[in-house]
Amino acid sequence: MSWRELVLDANGVTLSHTKLWAHVAYLVGTIAFVRANWDETADWTIWAVYLGTVGASTAASKLFSLKHAGRDI
Repeated sequence: MSWRELVLDANGVTLSHTKLWAHVAYLVGTIAFVRANWDETADWTIWAVYLGTVGASTAASKLFSLKHAGRDI
């Protein structure tokens, strides 16, 4: 996978705002998560929210792609 695939649509031609902003949100959330742990201010709720958000988003994305595989949406 190239870096271009992270922000371009399935055809690889135009910018996908959905992909772009999803990756921006993941980056910002990860930076905040790492900083909270670095400063030792994170407790179990920060871990639960971060891992739940990232895990749920990934699981939902996979489920959606499997459900709609081969369909033109």
